[in-house]
Amino acid sequence: MYKEKKLFYKSKDGTRLCGIFLSPKKIKGYVLLAHGINVNKNEWDNFYVDIAQELCKKGFASLRFDFRGHGESEGVQKEMTVIGETLDIAASIEQISAQWDGNISIVGMSFGAGPAIILSSQGMPKIRTLVLLCPVIDYVSTFLKPIVPWAKGSFNEKGFEHLNKKGFLSLDGEFELGAKLIEEFKVIKPYEFLSKTKLPILVIHGDKDSMVPFKVSKRYGNPNKASQFMAMKNSDHGFIDVNDETGKSDKSIRNKRKVIEATVGWIERWS
Repeated sequence: MYKEKKLFYKSKDGTRLCGIFLSPKKIKGYVLLAHGINVNKNEWDNFYVDIAQELCKKGFASLRFDFRGHGESEGVQKEMTVIGETLDIAASIEQISAQWDGNISIVGMSFGAGPAIILSSQGMPKIRTLVLLCPVIDYVSTFLKPIVPWAKGSFNEKGFEHLNKKGFLSLDGEFELGAKLIEEFKVIKPYEFLSKTKLPILVIHGDKDSMVPFKVSKRYGNPNKASQFMAMKNSDHGFIDVNDETGKSDKSIRNKRKVIEATVGWIERWS
């Protein structure tokens, strides 16, 4: 029913990226899906696969891709940067533009939201709308001086000592954050770019998010009259129910279904 195609292409600095196009028979729009940190193009629990399939049902093709240092793309974790990810999004937009002359929507989840915001602020005329899911838009309150539990286990005295000695900081004991990225956290402020945008923006965030501050999204997530902020009650990061560690409960499944419906509906509205 739908056509799936894996492709490899180069980012703006030559880094080799991997992506997957999923397309319906008749295409009325394209959507780029930008994932979070320490996951891949399919997102946690295949959330982006589910979104891509629902988009296809409504006539929208999508490209979901691995950022540098993730999945099947080139690069090592500790060399990943916000600017590098912004280049990856720009190259991915070019891949879509090579076969589509119309508007493009971007979905950015968690860490993938910041680079999506930065790129869209550069006045690219093809970008029609953004959907930001539990977005990281303030690197200070999320990482450097975390106000929610997730990063506190890494961004502390011991973590910064390791950064000074080894040149990277270990996030969750799994992902290596390099010194250049940490320096970017001090100066790059996605919420400032977001607050100035004129694009229609949908921001969806769980009010019990333990990884990314809900209150930051609530403050900046409705930047203009064409935008909307949607709070998911009793939802943790990734929209799982706050009392569900597996993400498989009925409440978690309903939450994700609601987010997918809102995302697809928003893209339909503004495409």
